[in-house]
Amino acid sequence: MNWFTIGSLTIPAVQLAVLAAFIIAAGVLWFKKDKLFLHFYENAVLIFIVIWKLSIVLFSFSLVKQAPLSLLYFNGGWKGIWLGIFFVYGYTLWKCPLERRTQAAWIWMLIVVSFEIILPLLTGQAGGTAFIQLAGGLVLLVRPLQEVRGVIWLFTLWQLLFESWTAELFSNSGLLYIGTALFFTFMMRREPIE
Repeated sequence: MNWFTIGSLTIPAVQLAVLAAFIIAAGVLWFKKDKLFLHFYENAVLIFIVIWKLSIVLFSFSLVKQAPLSLLYFNGGWKGIWLGIFFVYGYTLWKCPLERRTQAAWIWMLIVVSFEIILPLLTGQAGGTAFIQLAGGLVLLVRPLQEVRGVIWLFTLWQLLFESWTAELFSNSGLLYIGTALFFTFMMRREPIE
């Protein structure tokens, strides 16, 4: 795992890539001047980060009890990520307007594409496959917003293709892609027919 030192803080490259992907998605929403959806998005990201960071209390309470400052340095790992994602799913079902749910799926795809190109760039592993993955993801992102329902699974399968090349098809990230595609499929089915 690659690490970056910023002052006295050491941060994994994966976390920097996720943060950069969140910022890119926020920048796109800000550029589109969609304040209502940007507000929803900011809250969803904040919920995810807070739940993920504080989930260490649930999963390693003895460590937090012995060293309370561990809250600053540690997180709940993949268990915390899953917990944070489930809270974001609930928040999305509760607060995302019906007419904006396809936009929420599109933002998820933008975050994944951004993450999947930023991480290899940060770790020095950006090669031909990373750019092919980026190109395929961008082709699917430029589809009209009304077609997101049909594209979400194609997008997920595209990402899983690259996960399988590195023998990580059923890794946590692969399962996260599949679970999120299932969530958006369910969520968008509940939309009224136009």
